[in-house]
Amino acid sequence: MMHFTQYARVILTCLGTGLTTLTAGAQALSPAPVAAPDKEPVSLSGKVTARSGEAQGTPLPFASLTLVSLSTGTRQTTSADLMGRFAFTNLLAGGPYILQVQQPGFQAQTVTNMYLKADAATALDIDLSPATVAVGTRRDDRTALESAVPVDVVDIAALLRTVPQTDLTQLLHYTVPAFNSTRQTAAGGSDHVDPANLRGLGTDQMLVLVNGKRRHTTALVNLLSNRGLGSVGTDLNTLPSLGVERVEVLRDGAAAQYGSDAIAGVMNISLKNSNSDGSVLLNTGLTTEGDGLATLLGVNQGFRLGTKGFLNVTADADYRDRTARGYGRDPGVSPVFVVNDPAREQAALTAAGKTYNDFAQRNGDARVRNVRGLLNARVEASDRLAFYGFGGYNFRRGQASTLWVLPATQSADVVESLFPYGYQPQVNTRIHDGAGTLGVVLGQPGPNRWTLDVSNTTGYNRMTYDLENTLNASLGASSPTVFDNAGGFQFLQNVTNATANRFFDRALAGTNVAFGAEFRADRYQILRGDERTEAEYDLGLPNSQQGAQGFSGFGEASAVVGSRTNVGAFLDVEADVTKHWSVSGALRYENYSTFGSAFIYKATSRLEVARFLALRGAFNTGFRAPSLQQVLYRQITQRPGVTGVVYAGIFNNQDELRVQAGVPDLTPERSRNVSGGLVFTPSSAFSFTADAYLIDIDDRITLSGLLRPGFGISPALTQTLANSRVSQAQFFTNDLDTRTQGVDLVANYRHAFGAGQFSATAAGNFTRTRTRRLNVPATFRSLQEDDDPTTNYVDPRQLSLIETGNPASKILLGLNYTLGKVGLGLRNTYFGEVRYYDVAPDPAVYDFGGYLLVFRPRTVTDLTVSVQATKGLSISAGAQNLFNVKPNTLDQAASNGEAPGGFATRAQFEAYYQNRYSAPSPFPTNRDVYPYAPVQMGFNGALVYLKAVYSLGL
Repeated sequence: MMHFTQYARVILTCLGTGLTTLTAGAQALSPAPVAAPDKEPVSLSGKVTARSGEAQGTPLPFASLTLVSLSTGTRQTTSADLMGRFAFTNLLAGGPYILQVQQPGFQAQTVTNMYLKADAATALDIDLSPATVAVGTRRDDRTALESAVPVDVVDIAALLRTVPQTDLTQLLHYTVPAFNSTRQTAAGGSDHVDPANLRGLGTDQMLVLVNGKRRHTTALVNLLSNRGLGSVGTDLNTLPSLGVERVEVLRDGAAAQYGSDAIAGVMNISLKNSNSDGSVLLNTGLTTEGDGLATLLGVNQGFRLGTKGFLNVTADADYRDRTARGYGRDPGVSPVFVVNDPAREQAALTAAGKTYNDFAQRNGDARVRNVRGLLNARVEASDRLAFYGFGGYNFRRGQASTLWVLPATQSADVVESLFPYGYQPQVNTRIHDGAGTLGVVLGQPGPNRWTLDVSNTTGYNRMTYDLENTLNASLGASSPTVFDNAGGFQFLQNVTNATANRFFDRALAGTNVAFGAEFRADRYQILRGDERTEAEYDLGLPNSQQGAQGFSGFGEASAVVGSRTNVGAFLDVEADVTKHWSVSGALRYENYSTFGSAFIYKATSRLEVARFLALRGAFNTGFRAPSLQQVLYRQITQRPGVTGVVYAGIFNNQDELRVQAGVPDLTPERSRNVSGGLVFTPSSAFSFTADAYLIDIDDRITLSGLLRPGFGISPALTQTLANSRVSQAQFFTNDLDTRTQGVDLVANYRHAFGAGQFSATAAGNFTRTRTRRLNVPATFRSLQEDDDPTTNYVDPRQLSLIETGNPASKILLGLNYTLGKVGLGLRNTYFGEVRYYDVAPDPAVYDFGGYLLVFRPRTVTDLTVSVQATKGLSISAGAQNLFNVKPNTLDQAASNGEAPGGFATRAQFEAYYQNRYSAPSPFPTNRDVYPYAPVQMGFNGALVYLKAVYSLGL
């Protein structure tokens, strides 16, 4: 197998050759279509200007223009000068030609079927429309830089053609500093659904829209993940990236405008709406360790519907294989055959003809297969009536591994009869996700005209589990080793929405008024699986023998179904007081059938103090009701322990056990968000924005700590836990008031450099979350106030994941240079420090908590080389994480952090443990078989890839 350094050497050698070629032979790479000797050459010239708004008729310097000759397949690229003027010379008369014009902040424009006269120069003036945004405003003419709140606009259609990533979550993770998403491992269902968040807040505090309509969440509650623990998010990867035109990320609270869940911000995914263009995408990649093969094939095509309508269709299929990193089983920590007896352990290994490599833990990405379809359509029935619809479906098959079950900790007779050398259970999922929207727009768009948009959106997510290579020890030697149905859950959401909108051009300097109403119905269900998987299937065995190992399924007590409704109404007014000062305000009222009502509001202002400088600010209140999943979720789960598997119950808000425990009813989260910033645009080639924010959240919902018999809970509760056949219990509870504050910085620059086009983007997010108050019920205050961190009502691990479990900073630097048919891209992503507590050991065995793990900052580099091979085919190749950077291992993070039990150093703690227990410390938990955790950017290391895009219809 080729070592990574060899891969890097090959790539860098190719780059060196490519750069030399670019410098020495630019004209050879992109020759203009030269006139034949007997024909006079012709030219094309013109001017690029802004089409609308105050900048109407203003020249746009440095706009990028590409001229393609369809008859010869050649292309020529140039840039407009300071006055927006451009010229192509030495061209062939005739055609057809295609001219593509691009400028940051404006919508790209393509002129097709163009012919050049043989006897005269051709003049062509291009007016570009501003690239407006759909979030943060209900006006149809606001650009991102004109917005009173910060909005990131990510051109997915262009980005996807060249960069290594293909999933939406990964594309955004390396493009938007305030957005974070890492693939999880050994995290149950979260191995198959990537949790994501914004500004370091919860996965469930970012609202996702598709074409401006609310997207449903998943049925999954993240329970074992490092990111989004205890929350429910939206699975962005159910949408094929090839069908997405762009993504707008509103980095400001917007619950008053769009509804609850928008505490951290809003993401709007705009689908492609072309009625003629299309493309085929083929992507394949492989890590330099030789695993993680990823292949994606997608097709997108637009069709005309009527004179002005469109139907845009996308389908793709992708496969991503497993990865595993860093396994190194320590027999003192995780023995295979014999505990605390190295001689007997080695003898058993020798007798079995095995080595520790035969028991390697798969600790990386799960194997995932996706099939996705997406469509977006609109029909203009008349000037005052339009119908639209969009929707899609995703089927995903996921296969992940859990901890080995070994003879050293398992019932000998069962293991010997079915798995004489132990087994590594496989937890697999089947995910069905679908959504559809139908709507109608009444009225004619334009100033002083009302429009009414009425729509209905239905979304559905279902995840079920099946198991392989496992057993239920309570069934003895007759246990199946494959369980086709371990249960699951499903979530259904229906949203009916009506919005009226009108722009009054004579009210002040222009005023937009919108109002509307929304009705939402949610339904959630936990599906019972095969009873043979259940942890409570047999009452005659100890906990360590109950249930299918790896995943104990959903039993009869877990099966639950519930629903709720929500009615909301809003008023949104946005006014230009003068040409240089705009203000807006939004009011919203919501009423939940289960949580009562809320009144929230938002106010913004933007002042242009100079032609090149504007100040902006906003204040808003927010509201997020507990998700139906958090209200109803109940399951008996397996947790790895030093002495074997232990069983814990998560009991829902309706369970009698919650009342006996003295845990209060769940209530909604409420927030206050204030932000302020500036927009600096000294020229059309450069822009800079800086925005500071402060977000206070009251009654934040988390999972409580693990409550255990004998550790501060009442005898009655201890007996109730025993009756439920669990040794630990958790509840969803409003136990935190937090404050998040930070700064977002974004700079963009574009300039003609030599014969090519250079662009640079630098952006950073710096954020910090702290707990303002712990809301601990009176029954458990003694647990929280004592010196034992293992019995806290507020779990130290989850608290640390909320406060410091996201990178403290994230900085992006992207450099791109295009010369003729060749493009070169270099992206560096700096991830700041992450710190959180390790899983606390069982207090029945140990009297200390877990390590505070500290993961030092890391920088990841992506490199891309792209070539326009033919008029329709572009090819990209390069490396993701070129220098094979990985996060700290758990061992390293423990050494970087703080030792348990108040010891000053790790060495002191390890010596104490050795002396007391006559064995090496097994902490941090599973450090030998799961040496890496997916913190800042995952731990697969370098990946080389090849991507080809063929444009249809050229």
